Amino acid sequence: MNNPFSYQSRSRQLPALLSSIGLLLTVSLAPQLRADSASPTLPFKVEVKEVEKPTLPGVHSFTSSTADGKWLIIGGRIAGLHGFGSGNNNFPRPTANTTAYVIDPAAKKDQVLGSIDLITTLPKELAGPLTATNQEFAQVGNDLYILGGYGTDLQNGGLTTFGSLIKIDVAKLIAAITTKADNTTIKACFTQSPASDNRLKVTGGGLRVSNNVFYLTFGQDFTGFYSVQNRDYNRAGGQFQKYTEKIRVFTLNADLSINQFTQIDGGYDDTLPYHRRDLNVVDIIDSDGQTPAATVYGGVFRAGQVAGHTTPIDITFSTTAPTATVLSSFKQALSQYDCANFTVYDSASTSSYTTLFGGISQFHYDSTNKKLILDQVDLEKGIDGLPFIDTVSTIQHGPNGALVQVIQPTPLPALVGTDAQFLASPGLAKNAQVFPNGVIDLSKLSEATLVGHIVGGIESFGPYSGLVKQDPSTVASKHLFEVWVTPGKTPVLPMPPLPTQATPYTPPPAK
Repeated sequence: MNNPFSYQSRSRQLPALLSSIGLLLTVSLAPQLRADSASPTLPFKVEVKEVEKPTLPGVHSFTSSTADGKWLIIGGRIAGLHGFGSGNNNFPRPTANTTAYVIDPAAKKDQVLGSIDLITTLPKELAGPLTATNQEFAQVGNDLYILGGYGTDLQNGGLTTFGSLIKIDVAKLIAAITTKADNTTIKACFTQSPASDNRLKVTGGGLRVSNNVFYLTFGQDFTGFYSVQNRDYNRAGGQFQKYTEKIRVFTLNADLSINQFTQIDGGYDDTLPYHRRDLNVVDIIDSDGQTPAATVYGGVFRAGQVAGHTTPIDITFSTTAPTATVLSSFKQALSQYDCANFTVYDSASTSSYTTLFGGISQFHYDSTNKKLILDQVDLEKGIDGLPFIDTVSTIQHGPNGALVQVIQPTPLPALVGTDAQFLASPGLAKNAQVFPNGVIDLSKLSEATLVGHIVGGIESFGPYSGLVKQDPSTVASKHLFEVWVTPGKTPVLPMPPLPTQATPYTPPPAK
């Protein structure tokens, strides 16, 4: 969902360290890592290879989990980018993904092993949130946790952000779907929280779990039909939008109700760095080589602006006092919107390297002139300043929050990556080549390794879908890409300086 308006202004208290599972957000002027701007290198090579003629459903903004090399895909949407007209049909129900799929990426012919219609299989209180878009989710062992998401409440017909929490036994559900089990057996794979909880009413945020503590990061609560007209906001019969501007930290009781809970917005900061959604919350390993953490890259929209966030935020997990630090000295150049990504940890440089695949971006890369461009916003012409890109970039996250970004020399074969996902290869865990949080351990790779796949997402046929002549201008992607990593010093492209001002949009040359 892409409406930047309806900023909720309110006073903020100065940050304070909370007791129990308190949370502190701070601002850091972290120094930059040193890098040779003329000829940078990475300690590994990234290659993207398209799988020929995959038999996948087109879906984006979905929830995923894995078991025994199989994928479970739930929720999201099956159409391209939602249109932004006035009126109340910008999220038509037929474009919701109401099917749960089991997929085997290694299959030679038909990768879809089975599917069920969630609407006819499950009761409405379960099927509603499971068929929402932009849910937050996290897999812990064999358990998949899904919360929030925006969609149709099947019990009353309204459009809402759900406040339920659902746990799925992934292996059991995959087996039930592939063996065509009855509805009773399938329903037994799901456990739902006893009641809706407003603290979980979030869509477009990120969810991480560490030591049984959940970190629900930013996002928004959106209720009602979706419209681009400001007059429709926050009024009876219209739409209600509120960015959480919070990291909500909680633990669960056995029945999935919330036990301990806290949240904080970090105090007043006139750049409003916490006002963001549709972001990339990525797992990293701290520079000590063992401690799991997370970093927020990008997100939209900056309050009152048609613009993405460029300042990352580090999250340190703790059962007593987790922290989040705004890395305000660094400006992320590419892939501000939720996109496929993965992270590698290199013990030699004590750094985590996150690679971001295409998506929607605040800036875009002109490979001919080797410069970054910021497009001038012209909403009447369909130019919102956030184009789809095919560039692949990598951000090195070093000690003390120091960051360097580079460009991979080979772009994606299409404008893909937005609301897509990277699903790791099961062999990584079997061969002890990943940390417990899924970050790839580069020291455990000795040769070219298939580390995962990019699946789903939105494919656009031009940088700005509103300028594309064909209909539809965007689709839910059916592409499937292998991602390979080879250890060894590898040349990459330097990231050009960020432009200081916007310029009128120039369409790319025809290919």
